[in-house]
Amino acid sequence: MSLIEVRGLTKLYRMGDSVVRALDGVDLTIERADFVAITGASGSGKSTIMHLLGCLDRPTAGSYLLGDRDVSRLSDRQLAATRNQQIGFVFQTFNLINRTTALENVAVPLFYARKTNTRNAARRALERVGLAERSHHNPNELSGGERQRVAIARAIVSDPPLLLADEPTGNLDSRTGEQIMEIFRKLNEQGVTIVMVTHEPDIAQRARRIVQMRDGKIMKDGPSAEFFAEHPVAAPMARAVSEITPVEGGEQPQASAPPPEQPRRLPGARASLVCGLLGLALLAVAVAVILAMKAHFDMEAMSKLDPAKQQVPAPFVAGGLAAFLSLVAAIILGIVAIVLGRGARRRMRREVGPWFGRGKAIGGSVLGWLTIGLPIAWISISILKSMG
Repeated sequence: MSLIEVRGLTKLYRMGDSVVRALDGVDLTIERADFVAITGASGSGKSTIMHLLGCLDRPTAGSYLLGDRDVSRLSDRQLAATRNQQIGFVFQTFNLINRTTALENVAVPLFYARKTNTRNAARRALERVGLAERSHHNPNELSGGERQRVAIARAIVSDPPLLLADEPTGNLDSRTGEQIMEIFRKLNEQGVTIVMVTHEPDIAQRARRIVQMRDGKIMKDGPSAEFFAEHPVAAPMARAVSEITPVEGGEQPQASAPPPEQPRRLPGARASLVCGLLGLALLAVAVAVILAMKAHFDMEAMSKLDPAKQQVPAPFVAGGLAAFLSLVAAIILGIVAIVLGRGARRRMRREVGPWFGRGKAIGGSVLGWLTIGLPIAWISISILKSMG
């Protein structure tokens, strides 16, 4: 059963007043546990197809089945979940977070997926690439080859069925590049499907199959042994570099993806918690004023006085007004806390990614409901008692 099935895949970009077909009706099938190298000259479309296969961009036309799912029709949130669960990425520039250890870098996809016990899984991934003893070193303490191995461990930590590698040896010397390709070979033997973009013929030769592209189309697709038998002296091919703008939404995808996103603060979460706390504090003030009035005034006698004749003591009027205003302000702050907390939690569910402040959003909502619910309950009980 095939893992990838692409039919009529087309991607248009605009360059000035003209439209360029970066991909022109590409058909491609990749079986599970295959190892494919995509090659081609500058502008051939190899980087574009890599971004589409990695769900980093959407095609202008055509279909892309990953497993049995048409990912070209998924929402942004579903695409993000697919990238996190089914695809691992390895790039030429490593894209590691410099201020965290190798182990923490590897655990980033697990943090996105909100999984527990991330350290053990990250440690196992580092063991698979032979770098367990360097797990507590920061990237700036590692060599280029070691950093790329950390990047590979991060790509496989979630055990994705598909591994995409974009020029994985481009920043490495030939000896280190051979070591990285040996790791890819072992992963492929373990059942990982690997699709690699490269302009280096000797690196492409390490794959089982080579797909050669030109002008957005596949010109040749076959076993690497047959390809190099026909091309014993293969000239190095340039990287795909484009300065064109997509016709349909978004910026032109670059040769490497952005670094892993840092956990973001949840907008509205802190404000929700602050409003909830202030509301509860004002509610406490209102209750304290009412209790103080009950202690110092005969409430039954006060209820019989005529305010029009100015028989009500000024302290009683001031206390009643303060209690009323505090209660109204508390209820308003409670409503604001609920609205802000709900909005923050809705955004967190809508946008996949790590967020700071989930507890604040929940806490603010709970405090808001308490601020509204306690006065209502108190008034209801008082009415029931008076009726009884």
